[in-house]
Amino acid sequence: MLQEQYKVVEAFRKDGHTYFHFDDQFKIPTGRGLCALTVYEEFNMRCTREYLELHVKAFEVILNSNPVKLTVLAKINQNLKERLQLALFPDHIYKLASVVFFDETESPYNYDYAYNAKKIENWKASGGMLDFFLKTPLKDLIPYLKLPKGSADQYFQVATAVDNLHLTDLREVLSKKE
Repeated sequence: MLQEQYKVVEAFRKDGHTYFHFDDQFKIPTGRGLCALTVYEEFNMRCTREYLELHVKAFEVILNSNPVKLTVLAKINQNLKERLQLALFPDHIYKLASVVFFDETESPYNYDYAYNAKKIENWKASGGMLDFFLKTPLKDLIPYLKLPKGSADQYFQVATAVDNLHLTDLREVLSKKE
C-alpha cells in the first residue's frame, strides 16, 4: 500500500505494460529520489561513472608508460573537454525515465538497477521512446535541457557517435596495457 503523501497516476502504456509516475515529481520516495540525483550528476558531468572510471584508468596507464605519450594524453583530455559542450546523451534520458516511470511490478519506493536496465533495453528496442520522453513530465525535470535547433534524433545520433569515439579511444589505451 502506498503511503498517503504519495499520489501515483498512470503515465502511459507500452508493450503490454502500464507505467505510472508520481503526480508531484518533486515528492517521490527516498529510494527513487536518490537514483534521480545520481542521474542528475551524470547529466552535469556529461558522462557516466563508468566512463569516468575508464578515463582515470586510461590516464594512469598513459602516465605510467615509458615514454609517456603526451599526444594520447592530450587526446583523451580533449575528449573529456568536448563532452562538457554536449547537452546530454540519450542514455541519460532513458535512465531518468526509468526512475520516474515504473510499471505495475515495480516498487514505487525503491529502484531495482537490474530490472530497470532491462526496461531501458526494451524501450530502446521498441523505438520512438526518446522523443516520447522529451514530451512527458520528464522534460520538466530537465529544465536546462536545450537541444540544438533541428531534430532531437539527429542530435542524439551525433552525441552517441561522439560517445562511441571517446569510449573507443579509452578502450584502445587500456587494451595496450594488457
